[in-house]
Amino acid sequence: MNTVLKTIKFATAGLLAAATISTASLADILLVDDERVEREAAAYKDFNLQTTQIRESILALRNRLARGGTFEQALADFSNRQKAAFDDLEKRKSLIGNDAYQAEFAQKEAEYQAEGANLQRSYQNETEQLQRLELVFDRLRQEAQTQVERARQPVIRNILKDRSAKIIMRKRLVMGSASGLDVTTEFIEQLDVELPAVTLALLQQQQQQPAAEGATPEQGGN
Repeated sequence: MNTVLKTIKFATAGLLAAATISTASLADILLVDDERVEREAAAYKDFNLQTTQIRESILALRNRLARGGTFEQALADFSNRQKAAFDDLEKRKSLIGNDAYQAEFAQKEAEYQAEGANLQRSYQNETEQLQRLELVFDRLRQEAQTQVERARQPVIRNILKDRSAKIIMRKRLVMGSASGLDVTTEFIEQLDVELPAVTLALLQQQQQQPAAEGATPEQGGN
């Protein structure tokens, strides 16, 4: 009986010790919801505001060029019109005679070849435009992310110091957590103070280029 009691006593002591260690470990770890930071932090909002036009242009081009988009519909319409025109010509062949048929056939063939080439050029131009816009947007995002990362470092140090913690983890990497570990609100507030807006030099350069190209010599464009 005494042995059993001693066993229970030691087991209870072990559980309490484990709980104490776990609590101490948890106190060293803080969590930040990165998705919420990207939705609510001023720097991210400012980036989205400054890049609204380019993002809308990318979306419009993707929708136009995608399967089922307006460009594919234009190709389908072109193909249907071409088939209908030659079918009609074939039906009239016996009425208009072979010479007139050959002449009209050659004319329509040339017209549709030119229209098809124009459509292909339009598709190629829009594809290249989309690639350029996506490249510019990626560079803008990298430019903004560099500034955000630079601003995050003092925020992380401040929070770790204030909370006497050792590490801040992304919340999405954690399966579950105890209450009081999430410091997202505090993180956003401090990040807003550290970086209320981002400076997109690449975007500013692009906005200035059209103005410079359109300036007359009298306006300083020479």
